[in-house]
Amino acid sequence: MGLERNAQLKLEKTKSGLFPILLSEKWKQYLPKLGVHYFGIFSRNQEQLDQEYRDVRLQIQQLLYDGGEIERDKQKIEIKQLIQSEEKKILREKIIQNISLAYLNLNKRILIDSIYDLRLERYQLEKKKSDLEIQTNLLSPNEFKSQKQWEVEFLAKRFHTQAAKESSLLELKQSMFLAPNESLVLEPGITERIQIFEPTNAPIEVDENHPVRKKNRLQIELSNLEEESLKNDWKPKLVLGGYFGRNGNNGFPLQNEIYGVSLGFQANLGGSSFVSNTQNGFQSEGNGIQRIPGYGPQAVGPGENAFQSGSIGLFDEVGRDKKRFDSQLSQFQIHSEKEQTELFLRNTSKSIEVRLREEYSKYSLYLDYVQSAFHSLKQKREEKKLNLISDLEYLRVEEEVFIALEKSIEHYFNYISTAFELVILLGEDPFRNRYYQVHHSKYKSMFTELLFDWKELTPKENLQPRGPKKQKLTPFFLEE
Repeated sequence: MGLERNAQLKLEKTKSGLFPILLSEKWKQYLPKLGVHYFGIFSRNQEQLDQEYRDVRLQIQQLLYDGGEIERDKQKIEIKQLIQSEEKKILREKIIQNISLAYLNLNKRILIDSIYDLRLERYQLEKKKSDLEIQTNLLSPNEFKSQKQWEVEFLAKRFHTQAAKESSLLELKQSMFLAPNESLVLEPGITERIQIFEPTNAPIEVDENHPVRKKNRLQIELSNLEEESLKNDWKPKLVLGGYFGRNGNNGFPLQNEIYGVSLGFQANLGGSSFVSNTQNGFQSEGNGIQRIPGYGPQAVGPGENAFQSGSIGLFDEVGRDKKRFDSQLSQFQIHSEKEQTELFLRNTSKSIEVRLREEYSKYSLYLDYVQSAFHSLKQKREEKKLNLISDLEYLRVEEEVFIALEKSIEHYFNYISTAFELVILLGEDPFRNRYYQVHHSKYKSMFTELLFDWKELTPKENLQPRGPKKQKLTPFFLEE
């Protein structure tokens, strides 16, 4: 949906339709050029005889030789088409990456927010307990102050997670070109389908066919063709032409047959231009008009007629040296861009790899801590059931698990997002690679088991205050 709605990608797809048109136009230059030409002269002046002349002929011209310029122009268009295709791939990758990272971030925020929802139940129980202790004067001022500070900090975090989830949803909608009021619901359970792997020490290298590298190679190839065109601009162009038709002095139908052939020659010689034209024609009867380039119409009679013309423009190609300089400058820029691109790809891949190892180490660290804290929490729960510890002490232990679990979720999704950036850059499969794998069905991992255990570890009994028992209050809406 995000790819379909992206305006820039739509524009690139529209631009790609131009290249077949340009190639078709170049192919047409190989075909004969046909045309029907009409020429008429009428003179009805005083003290002169009236004159009327009409000439209708079918003309044809065929390019015989151009030094390979049309073929090079075709190759340039084809290379530009390939460059545009690689640019479209780069843009497409950027769009997919932005949407995917926003999607992963939203999933992270949804999961953290759900953990806070579960934590909110514990908060309600603790709030109820502290209220009862206040009523029975069993809570000291210092304890009350500490309790209040804990409540404020928890609610502030709660408000932050809710706002972060809403902002992440808007960021995903923005990346997909969706309006804020459009509905977008994510399919749950992404953590149950992803299997992550520890980063290995295997060397990483950006794929040789990465769109950025292919674009650079194509740009160099295009620059070489431009240079080749300048080196071959001295080669002449030969055009063979001919005509067949009728003319006459007495209106239609025309009386006299005419036909002929022509040969045109054009060349650039060291900044000077040379143009030559030769035409040989035949008129059956009557008087006709032969149009000579640069000299205008000339009268001819029946029989054979011909003309030759030639001209040399001395050093009239004043922009030739500038074209050569621009070509050399373009080649220098393209090779410099290629070197900078290679350096960027190497440095960026290494930088992402460093962040990737950091995220996995932090994820593993907090995951181990959650496991040990979870084991301790289960022991404390049994102790609480036997009234060996207070309810408040149990909740404090639970708080440690909660904070560690939130940190592990953060680094879990950060690791997947960082790995996604790296595999996109390396040109690997974004669903099955050396860092993670997306399964079609649910995958049971240590991480998902901890999440399940946390959801299942909801107290089934109500917390009791210290001191004399009071009448049970109205339960809160989240209390079991």
